[in-house]
Amino acid sequence: MTINGSFTQERYGLNPAKIHAGESRELVDMLQKIVRRAEAIPDVHHCSIALLDSSGTSLMTIAALLHTDQKTPASVNEDVVGWVLEHRELLLLNDVGVDARFQDLMPGSLLCIPLFDAGRCIGVITASSSQANIFDTQKVQMLSTFAAQAELAILNARQKELIQHQFYQLEMQMQLAQSITTHLKPEALYRTILSGIPHLLACERATILLYHAESQTLSAVAECSLDTASLPDGEHDIQIFAADPDSPQMQDRISIHDTTSLAAWAAAHRHSMRSGSIAPQIPAQEERKTAPTSYELAIPLVSQDILYGVLSLKRQKPFTSGDLRLIRNLGFLAATSLEQVSSFHKLRSEQEQLRTIWAASSDGLALFGRESRVVEANASFERIFGLQTSQGIGMPSTKLLARSEEGHPNAEECQKVQQALEQQQPLSYVEIDVPLQGVLRTIGLSLTPISTAYDPLALMIVRDVTAIRDTARMKARFLSLVTHELRSPLNAINGYLDLTLNGIAGEVNEQQREFLQRARAGSEHLYALLEDLLLISRVDAGQLVLNRQVISLRDIVENAVEELDLTAVDGKVALEVDLPPGLPRIYADAVRIQQVLRNLLSNALRFTPEGGHVLVSVLVADQPTADPDEDARVVQLLVRDTGPGIAPEFLERIFERFYQVPGASGGRSGGQGLGLAVVKTIVELHGGSVIVESVPAEGSTFTCILPCLLS
Repeated sequence: MTINGSFTQERYGLNPAKIHAGESRELVDMLQKIVRRAEAIPDVHHCSIALLDSSGTSLMTIAALLHTDQKTPASVNEDVVGWVLEHRELLLLNDVGVDARFQDLMPGSLLCIPLFDAGRCIGVITASSSQANIFDTQKVQMLSTFAAQAELAILNARQKELIQHQFYQLEMQMQLAQSITTHLKPEALYRTILSGIPHLLACERATILLYHAESQTLSAVAECSLDTASLPDGEHDIQIFAADPDSPQMQDRISIHDTTSLAAWAAAHRHSMRSGSIAPQIPAQEERKTAPTSYELAIPLVSQDILYGVLSLKRQKPFTSGDLRLIRNLGFLAATSLEQVSSFHKLRSEQEQLRTIWAASSDGLALFGRESRVVEANASFERIFGLQTSQGIGMPSTKLLARSEEGHPNAEECQKVQQALEQQQPLSYVEIDVPLQGVLRTIGLSLTPISTAYDPLALMIVRDVTAIRDTARMKARFLSLVTHELRSPLNAINGYLDLTLNGIAGEVNEQQREFLQRARAGSEHLYALLEDLLLISRVDAGQLVLNRQVISLRDIVENAVEELDLTAVDGKVALEVDLPPGLPRIYADAVRIQQVLRNLLSNALRFTPEGGHVLVSVLVADQPTADPDEDARVVQLLVRDTGPGIAPEFLERIFERFYQVPGASGGRSGGQGLGLAVVKTIVELHGGSVIVESVPAEGSTFTCILPCLLS
């Protein structure tokens, strides 16, 4: 063992330059008192206490005593101290000159006693004299007592120093926690984290590496040089790297699967690591044969199971487990703050996106609060209602929509809007005619209630549909005009065909009758198409009115079957009817019910292949009502076919106007996609509903439920 010794040559004093940097002034003063007590021992000319440094390789004199009236003895040879530290036992030389091991020492007596702390040798107390044979048993006992007092003083001082250091670290952690959590800008947060590290432990370089989840890599975003020898007191060289993807730091990324990087290992396993600890996954540590020139500590920054980055520290001496625990606490604070910063910027980005959407939306958007007043509105909303910027803020909905007195066409719609606002109920869609700048405009709007922690809000979305509504009205008028214009010649054609078939113009043979019947069937088909178009146009214009009468459902079924019987024969499809005896009469519009049955039969015959069957049946059944003790009797009109069926994903759309099932095969002629839409409209106008059941490759069944039975 090689120990470097250093002794003080001043009388009863210490050279301040020689005081060990890690020991407190209080300990030095206490040891100096112990050394001075050696003055009471006769013939002791020199006494000193030296302690090992933290590395255990150098010995520093902490306290020393030297009488000026004696000849200055030679400095203690490091071999003597080295022998004591190595053998961990007292060394007594009553006559140095006769000991062959220490011939280089000046003549006299020497006593060197090791000092221990929990079984670990921490230093020596040495006493010497220029005279030989002065250390008898009593003097050795006295110096051993002084050594025990020194051990106790060192233990107490270091325990006190440890407590004070821990308290200081705790105080610094609290200050750091308070400071870190106040930052919402990443650069300021990085700077605060790095500047706080020197107050917790000694470190030459600290780096914050940011984690990129998409590429599973780490890149340095901030670095701090803590070499205090090259910087003024209290200052540190902190560099914040640009977040530009093209910057050198962002380009020089570390994969978390890199087995040679301690930071990558810590990130991949979400576990803190320090150089020298057990990490079999890092070959570089296993293959290292010499002591490393730099030690590293890597702390993953994890919060809520999300990895944000790694804090990497480097220095020339190993990190302890205490250092690991200390920086792990800092890493937890840093990760929590990074999570807050990330959440803040994500929230701000979402708010900016919402603001952009709010401002750029072509639809009018407005928030209504208390008393159904406008809280906020975008530019499109103000433009639609002819308002100046912010003019609508605070305006009540009644004034905004310009609701008129009772009897005005908009009174009912405005009441719906007002009721929905007051009761925080959703309103799917409603159209209101609003006079704006002397012109009547049609406004389509919807309401969506929004629950907040404070006052409830409602989002109103409005759109000026005047042009769309005008176009729809023009289209409806055009369709109505066309259908009316075509019905007259079709009625004339049908009338003359009927007269010819009845022999008014002369007797017709069988072939002529067949031709006339086919012409009559084609004319009826065209007439049915015109009826569908006319019904759609009347529905859009709000002009469809049912002509209800007490009618026989049997007659309606037989008439519809008779109209399409020739179509069934041509398609080689068996058209069957199943009507129960005593079928009751119903209160309905005969023309419209026959239109429903004609459309259902036409669809069934069109898609049923040759050799198939189409069945028309009527049932009277009981349907549950809101009263559990009472059922309502309804009529069920069923049309069942053995066609290709309809796939489940298309069932919800088959009642839409002009919709046809994609890839439908088997139909002998294409339809217009209006038949089922007309069926649904007529049945619902009668207060009923339409149910469809279909199995691909087996067929479909359409059931019209009509609550039209007379009590």
